Amino acid sequence: MRLRSKAALLALALLPFAPVHAGESPFGWIYTADLHPQGRSEFEHKSWLQQSQSRGDYSYLQNAEEFEYGVTDRFQLSGYFNWSYVNAYRNGVDGRTGGPGVDLGPQADPLAHYRRTRFDAVSVEAIYQVMNPLVDPIGLALYVEPEWGPHERALEWRLIVQKNLLDDRFVLAANLMGETEHEKYYGEVERASMLDFSAGFSWRFTDNWSVGLETRNHQEFEGYRYDSREHSAWFLGPNLHYAAQRWWLTAAWRHQLPMVKAFNEEQREVVIGDRIYGDEHARNEFMVKLGVPF
Repeated sequence: MRLRSKAALLALALLPFAPVHAGESPFGWIYTADLHPQGRSEFEHKSWLQQSQSRGDYSYLQNAEEFEYGVTDRFQLSGYFNWSYVNAYRNGVDGRTGGPGVDLGPQADPLAHYRRTRFDAVSVEAIYQVMNPLVDPIGLALYVEPEWGPHERALEWRLIVQKNLLDDRFVLAANLMGETEHEKYYGEVERASMLDFSAGFSWRFTDNWSVGLETRNHQEFEGYRYDSREHSAWFLGPNLHYAAQRWWLTAAWRHQLPMVKAFNEEQREVVIGDRIYGDEHARNEFMVKLGVPF
């Protein structure tokens, strides 16, 4: 082995906080086209908190335990276990208890305090890398994720675009996501679809730390085929990422901007101060992600 190679290996071994590259997630909600190499895997925990509506108390914490595996250098598979906790009390615009994640039964008191922890679903995620952001002009990946649960079934797809600049220290990324949902609670079936566009940047200003910004436009539709447009909402907020040699951590915050558009009377009834609440959104969203590659 050459002396230069030995020195590089020694330096790597002595660095307690060397940054992780493939599979690392510097964004809160945005996916990148940088995948795990063949044979590499990672455990990842995600916690997404939606908090505060127009009044009262509201917190909806969605969690995912994920195992990722690089089948080839261009194809990655993941499995998820999804569970959630919700705490709500008289948070609706009419003073009733409700919001995303709240499923009051026909005999439930709409003015009572609601708390619940439950298993939601399992899902499988497949990502195929069309272009590698480290060697090609841009990174491009295709994503699909079916989900199955006792009350919900969904199919999600994404188009993932990434551009690396400044020796890969500055990352631009954008996702176009679509999803169809089938939900059944207490005999009532809801069929819905959505389009979600998110974009942002992450700047690695030291070997271990990155900071950035993310924006999101969410559009909700009635029916599986984007039949009737219901609302459009915008979010914006920062992200912060730390990468050690054997783990990484990302935290992000998005705030709902006062620029919502509601397209029917039912949606307009839950708009307060140009933000939409009801069963749709909260004022703030927080994300924490922890990854352990092995």
